[in-house]
Amino acid sequence: MSGSTSPGGSRPRRASHAGRPQIARVGASAATVEPGGSLAGWAFLLGAPRPERRRSQLLAHVGGLTAIGALLVYLTWRAAFTIPASGWDRTAAWLLVVFEGLPLLGLLVRLVTLWNVDSRAPRPVTDLPEGMRVAVLIPTYNEPVEVIAPTIAAACALEPAHETWVLDDGERDWVRLLCEEYGARYVRRQVHDHAKAGNLNHALDLMAREAEDGREIDVIAVLDCDHVPLPTFLTATLGWFDDPDIALVQGPQTFYNSGAFDDDGVTGEQGIFFHVLMASRNQDGAGPFWCGSTSLLRTRALREVGGIATDTIVEDMHTTLGLIRVGWKTVYHHQTLAVGLAPQTPEQYLLQRRRWGLGAMQVLAKERLWAAKRWMSWRNYYEYLSGTLWWLEGVATVVIFVIPAAILLSGAQTSTAGPGTFAAVFLTMLVLRLWGVRQLFRHHLHLPSAFALRIFRIPVGISCLWWLLTRRTLEFAVTPKAGAEQRARGRVPRVVIVLIVAVFAVLGYSLAGALGLVPWRATDGATVASAAWLLLAGIGLVLGAIRVLSPAYATTRRDAHRIALRAPVSIDGTDGELIDISVGGAAVRLPSRTMPISDGAELVLPRAAPVRMRMVRRSDLPGDAGSVVALRVADDDWGALRTMSLWLFHTPTGGINGIPPGVPAVAAMRRSHRSRALGHLIAEREDAHVRS
Repeated sequence: MSGSTSPGGSRPRRASHAGRPQIARVGASAATVEPGGSLAGWAFLLGAPRPERRRSQLLAHVGGLTAIGALLVYLTWRAAFTIPASGWDRTAAWLLVVFEGLPLLGLLVRLVTLWNVDSRAPRPVTDLPEGMRVAVLIPTYNEPVEVIAPTIAAACALEPAHETWVLDDGERDWVRLLCEEYGARYVRRQVHDHAKAGNLNHALDLMAREAEDGREIDVIAVLDCDHVPLPTFLTATLGWFDDPDIALVQGPQTFYNSGAFDDDGVTGEQGIFFHVLMASRNQDGAGPFWCGSTSLLRTRALREVGGIATDTIVEDMHTTLGLIRVGWKTVYHHQTLAVGLAPQTPEQYLLQRRRWGLGAMQVLAKERLWAAKRWMSWRNYYEYLSGTLWWLEGVATVVIFVIPAAILLSGAQTSTAGPGTFAAVFLTMLVLRLWGVRQLFRHHLHLPSAFALRIFRIPVGISCLWWLLTRRTLEFAVTPKAGAEQRARGRVPRVVIVLIVAVFAVLGYSLAGALGLVPWRATDGATVASAAWLLLAGIGLVLGAIRVLSPAYATTRRDAHRIALRAPVSIDGTDGELIDISVGGAAVRLPSRTMPISDGAELVLPRAAPVRMRMVRRSDLPGDAGSVVALRVADDDWGALRTMSLWLFHTPTGGINGIPPGVPAVAAMRRSHRSRALGHLIAEREDAHVRS
């Protein structure tokens, strides 16, 4: 059944700001954020897609060739000068060399596919072509109001003319009321099958039944309920549909909750995927796949393939294969268009990645991706095959531990080089290779985070392998977005604990052998040859365990992410300073310890309408430093939530000093240092300004 519809029914509606309260100004200035170093990395990708800087491209080429060259030289040296003459030692040595050379093929392919990551942009669309209809669809299930209110409010405020549909599989009456307040259409269904895919298909069926004069909505934009669209979301992307062969426009998924479990301090773990791998696929025969959110699709193309795929739990990737099979094109729009919530805790991260991995296994099996397809280019074939098999990396990681450990325990002499010589050559190769790979991936590879998260994904790889063997039925698992009942640290998976104990036990025993403390031992050169890889693996295991146990990734009771931001504000006419802010609340420092705060205090943010809030806590500061009050939006005050949401995500121009126009307040973050990766993004942005 369909829920209530905003005034005007289902006709396209131009977002209007008429009737909103007059904007109030606070003080002589606005919020202040330290330039550059305290902005999230995604803030430097808000501009239109553009060609890569020549220097960045040159370094990527040099880096890729250096990584390949270093590995080739090392393997040549190993084969020509360190292999024992005969017997089991020779066999074991060759086995280890083959193991060391496995990354070579992947490096060669990545050098080819990442040679060019240039991007382009279509014409901006400020008014829809005559007769064109667009709808923004927001599927939701059980998320709290602090998560979905910003997405709905920002979607309704987008230009050009469009409809906003909220697809509520949770059948919550308060969501209906919120939609009525914001001007969105509320839709619910009676049968809740096939999770998100079924929810979207229900909306498509409803559109077909309500088509005006036989013409239904032409383009749907899909946003996960925690992905808040920025003002350019539609205007920057709709121009792609001037090409009648394009069915999908996919944008990057970026996240505003800095400090999430997969955060690397710049663009997060998925930065490589969205800012390098997907960008490199923006060419004929290599189009990207649908990633679920921050995307636009042509409804006619979806009709042609029977709607959203429902026979796997990764409906986005599977639907894209259907589109490619019948000849539709997909494109990637490399620009920050929306910002969402990344998994905050290890458990949330593992739940999400397991769903993605198991869904990829379903696609691999159902589509038989190991066999070449006439309807797929070589590039698409490689990307889809490698993209699904990648989820078995957890199994490969375990093998990486087992092979050198087994060879080390065998006592085989795998190298005739002395330990000092071997260590020097190995470390030189490793440093050059890591430097080159970082350049090839345009500085989006943060090695400590990458090693730690790869270790934590070991259970995902094992689960994927087990599914391939058992083919059991899978259920769609929603990643929790609400706060937890109590604060608790993450737990290290048992398989990781077992591997840590095993790896360091083997290393300890080999060290004892090298020192002559136990009867068994290998030669010094052979010990170093195998132990070098095992030591790197052990360090990765420890990094993974430390990250999981870190209190920074413990569960929290909060439903909304807080942004650290200094700004002049007023409460009931008294000036104060904003300390931090979220969609549903704020902390403000006041100069007076005795100033009374009414239960319905009025908070005024820079260049924003007043917001009625209630005080939930007050803390007096030492001496005469004043006090800090914690404020919260009253329950069911949808207007206040909209004001807070739009100030954070559609920040008024001039609202924050130190942040360029068009950058939202949620880009502000604490940062202890400016990484090379962030410097790379800043240089890209500054170069774009110079060229413009």
